Amino acid sequence: MSKLCLVLQRSINEASFSERALRFARQAVSEGHQLNCVFFYRQSVDHAQNNLNGDSKALQQQWQSFSQQSQVPLVACHTVAERLNINDFAEGFEDSGLTALVAAMAQADRTLQF
Repeated sequence: MSKLCLVLQRSINEASFSERALRFARQAVSEGHQLNCVFFYRQSVDHAQNNLNGDSKALQQQWQSFSQQSQVPLVACHTVAERLNINDFAEGFEDSGLTALVAAMAQADRTLQF
C-alpha cells in the first residue's frame, strides 16, 4: 500500500475542507495505506489552537482521536502559528517547520492537499 502525507491549508472555520480530509484519512488508513503526517499549514494552523469551542472544538477532537487511534502525527507549522499568535497548542498537536513537511513528503509516495 501507499505511504501518504496530507497537507491541510484551510481554516477549521471552513469545516467542510477539514471534514473531507479527515474522511479521506480514515478511509486511507482503513484500506491499509500509511499516513506519515497530517501537516497543518497556512490558515489550517488554527486546528491546533487550545482555546477552540463549539463545532470547531468537536472537529479538533475528531482529529485528535484519529491521531491517537492510527498513530498519525498532527503537525502545525510553527512559523504560521507565530504569525497568527497561536502559542498554546491543543493536546496531540506538535509544532514544527517546513523541514518536517519536506521530510514527510520525501518519505511519502504521494502528498495530498485539502
